Amino acid sequence: MGTEGTSRDRITEAGAVIAGWTRLWSQLLVLHVAGPDGRCRGCPSPVSAAPRWPCRLAELAAAAQAAHRATSRDPGVTP
Repeated sequence: MGTEGTSRDRITEAGAVIAGWTRLWSQLLVLHVAGPDGRCRGCPSPVSAAPRWPCRLAELAAAAQAAHRATSRDPGVTP
């Protein structure tokens, strides 16, 4: 794998890789949500502010969920 592609492309690819790990990405979706200040509640840090939501882990989990749904609907693909 080269360094081509955008950050969004890499998140989508990684999401496809973990799409079958439903417990992992479903827990990421539960934990990495927006707080009242618009920052991720699942990314606390004692030394800096949490990143704005959606954080990378929330994006990864959403990509995995989308990939899982796409393969679950396609009768020609077996998970």
